[in-house]
Amino acid sequence: MLARQRPRLLEDYSENGPSLLDERILTFVFKSANWNPFLICQCACVCKRLSELAKRLLWKEFCLSRAPKMMNDLLSGEINGIINGGWNALGKLMCFCAGCHTTRNFQCYPINGHFVRKTRFSCTSGRSFLVPQCRKDTLYVTDPCEHLDNDEDEDEDVGLFRGIIKSFATSRTRRMLLEKGARLEQNEVCPFCRAEVWSLTQAQMIPPSAQRRLACYEDSLEYFICRNGHLHGMCSLLPISDSEGLSEDEGC
Repeated sequence: MLARQRPRLLEDYSENGPSLLDERILTFVFKSANWNPFLICQCACVCKRLSELAKRLLWKEFCLSRAPKMMNDLLSGEINGIINGGWNALGKLMCFCAGCHTTRNFQCYPINGHFVRKTRFSCTSGRSFLVPQCRKDTLYVTDPCEHLDNDEDEDEDVGLFRGIIKSFATSRTRRMLLEKGARLEQNEVCPFCRAEVWSLTQAQMIPPSAQRRLACYEDSLEYFICRNGHLHGMCSLLPISDSEGLSEDEGC
């Protein structure tokens, strides 16, 4: 009689990572859970090998399931389907509002980051955040996530938003930042991939259309972009009555 084979365990890895069978099992498990980001985070905390698997496969499937059209656009033209900054960073950007703190150009009480269940990314809105010279770039950006400012003397909300520029390494935005000699911020990093960032406020690359799109005060808008093309920003939102007046003249 042939010796009974021992069932293949998840711990049985080859030198190049987990077997195809193990990956397929995990794919079925997480697909049945609708690619729940909390479960992916828990899986990634089990061990180093599962952490690497989550970065390479699980977060990619999460992104593809949540925004297939946006992912297809971001991947078009990219070599071997590689996303700058990694799939785990993009997954975090899609489901995590990073909060904010006081910067050189924006004053606020600290706001903690938090998960968001649903987020709409728009490339049409993204054009409003780019100066005219860079409007051919593709920027996907969210609507502002509204937070109450804890300052008792101020009656205003803080809007937090995030986004990503397609193929940032070859974008007009990056080229313009380099041509202007913009310096990377010393005390700020990308909350999604931890890369160094440029302040578009400091580089004077925030157009008036961004303020109109967000319905925020003129001098209370700050946003950053990192080496991988991830964007995060904050602003002080106008009261509804004032913002309604702005929305009537939405032009870029």
